[in-house]
Amino acid sequence: MEIFKKTLIGKRSINQDYVETFLNKENQLIAILCDGMGGHKAGDIASEMAVLQIGNHWSATSFIDSDEAIEWLDQHINLENQRIYRVAKSYSDLDGMGTTIVAAAYINNEIIVGNIGDSRAYHFKQKELTLITEDHTFANELRLKGEISEEEAKNHRQRHTLTRSLGVLKKVEIDFFVFEKADDSILMLCSDGLSNGVENDLMSSILTRPRSINDRGNILIENALRNGSTDNITVCLIDNKFNANSEGKEGK
Repeated sequence: MEIFKKTLIGKRSINQDYVETFLNKENQLIAILCDGMGGHKAGDIASEMAVLQIGNHWSATSFIDSDEAIEWLDQHINLENQRIYRVAKSYSDLDGMGTTIVAAAYINNEIIVGNIGDSRAYHFKQKELTLITEDHTFANELRLKGEISEEEAKNHRQRHTLTRSLGVLKKVEIDFFVFEKADDSILMLCSDGLSNGVENDLMSSILTRPRSINDRGNILIENALRNGSTDNITVCLIDNKFNANSEGKEGK
């Protein structure tokens, strides 16, 4: 695998995004991206806490299958949710802090994606880009219920209002998605600073280019800035390279 990860402050005064990757005892990869929220310094604390705490605990694990990993992720994301909630209630300057989270874990031949909030996961395979996650926003909830159209959701005044986030309530529900790895495919995690600044067709066009994974990641970020994104911009690309010696098995 080749991995690109980068976070940019963009047009904000502080960067509340955080992204990192971790390997466990069986070299099973997890990528975690968080977009913090709250007052000055609160959001960046929440996002960093979530990524590093979950990632550091992951480093001591090993998993037989995806079911076991999902159970672990559900438990540890909720433990971190409770920890952020307690810290926010203990310090007045951190009151209201929270964060989105999107995580991708590679277990054997499967990829597990879990998310809370509006940070996204996309899967790019055979030149087609698929959005894996659903945004937990007020506007998207209305769209899912059929009350507004997709176009109306994009321009709704509450399109950025989260209905789920980490650290705001004592218990949080996590959406999980499981799918098979594929040769020559790319998994992309990103904060809304990227997804709000780059349309899906342009994302797909950039990912199709015969450039290095680093070049494609930087071009995505440059286009988000050029298109007027006013938020922090964070992206993680995981390129599952084809292994010519795999004899039909998944590439390493």
